Amino acid sequence: MLHLIDELKVIPGVMGACIVNSKTGVKVTNLPTIFRVERLALVGQHLLKIYAAGRMSFADLTDISLNYDESVVVARELEKNTLLFAICDPSFNQNLLTMSFNLLHEEFKLGNFVDAATETVAPLAGQTAPSLSAKGMISDPLKNLLKAMKASLSKILGPMAEFIFDEATDLWIEQGPPDFSRIEELIEQLDREIDDQDKSTKYRQLISSALKDFRKG
Repeated sequence: MLHLIDELKVIPGVMGACIVNSKTGVKVTNLPTIFRVERLALVGQHLLKIYAAGRMSFADLTDISLNYDESVVVARELEKNTLLFAICDPSFNQNLLTMSFNLLHEEFKLGNFVDAATETVAPLAGQTAPSLSAKGMISDPLKNLLKAMKASLSKILGPMAEFIFDEATDLWIEQGPPDFSRIEELIEQLDREIDDQDKSTKYRQLISSALKDFRKG
């Protein structure tokens, strides 16, 4: 199964893809490791709901696209409760992706996915989520700041922002107390995930007012 969705990554602008089942979760993914399996499963659940709602109005619905400033999510239902979605740059070749989706869908209907039905991607070794008590230590003002920072990141990275911000925040909490005195560590972690100097600079500009307001109290 993995080699089939790996072919999608050959398409210029396609970051990766994932196949999700509403009952069994993620079957396979080749997206960057920042996208945890449990979060991909949650995204898949939301996309399946959108797909179901769309089918009520458009019986011949095939693909759905969610367009953001910095990325696009394209999804197709392979069968009831099983969905394929890809995350792409805005400049991706939509016609080529649609053709590849068609071929992959045919492979699925022919049963060529059966042997790999249990092929999933496990969380990284040694990677654990912060305890609930650690998350509970975050003050309400800091929670509001983090919420604003996440919203600003969505303007830079589109649908990837929630995954990246949550993962970076989890790591930040694992490494020390969730306190404003360590906020620069979190921003630096986000800089590494953004991996683009211009976008990182723009992000820092977007969050500057929220940081100043927090300092003022």
